[in-house]
Amino acid sequence: MNKSVLTLSLSAALLASPMLASAEPLSFGEHQTVRSMASVGIGQAIVNQMGAGSMAVINNPSAVCGALAGGLGASMLSAAPQAGFRIATLRSGEDAAVAVQVTADKDVAYLALGGSLDREENIALAHAYLQELAASEWDGTLVLHISSWMQKQVQAVAEADEAVADYLEGLRMVALQPDLAAGQAVMLGVNFDGESFTTEEVGRQDMREDLVELFRRM
Repeated sequence: MNKSVLTLSLSAALLASPMLASAEPLSFGEHQTVRSMASVGIGQAIVNQMGAGSMAVINNPSAVCGALAGGLGASMLSAAPQAGFRIATLRSGEDAAVAVQVTADKDVAYLALGGSLDREENIALAHAYLQELAASEWDGTLVLHISSWMQKQVQAVAEADEAVADYLEGLRMVALQPDLAAGQAVMLGVNFDGESFTTEEVGRQDMREDLVELFRRM
């Protein structure tokens, strides 16, 4: 896949958002609803717009991350019933080697580390996974879930680990980010030159109104 295929449906960015003050926080069910609603467009777009025939979702044991991963799989497989799809859950760094085995023959790795874990826990999981991924020399497209991007998980790993930093210089990456003021989702192509991460906006898509309202309450 080349850079032109990074027109993955921008509804992918709808999986989370920066926290906004609200008098009525989301219920647990609403948190799962957000992930389920948003994941529909993502799996379909990975097939139809990125042209990917397979994907591995890398998540943590959080229940909302599980809702996201399941929704991604259901939407991808509804678009392409024969697509390759697997979920690899990182409970600790010891699970990273198995997660990379799951990723090995996939076109896309979707890094979705957020949910109830704190930033440092997610960074540790991301580090373990990216170390193993670098060692395997996997050359697909790494898609960064909004929590992974906004928490700067990959950036932190690159700063701490020279081998991973070298690997990321040649890896295709996509980051997802919402623009709630505009009611739109944004997709960013990400480049790492060994020193800093730079982004290029590659498109926008309008969000559905009820989903925007749920994000505003997060």
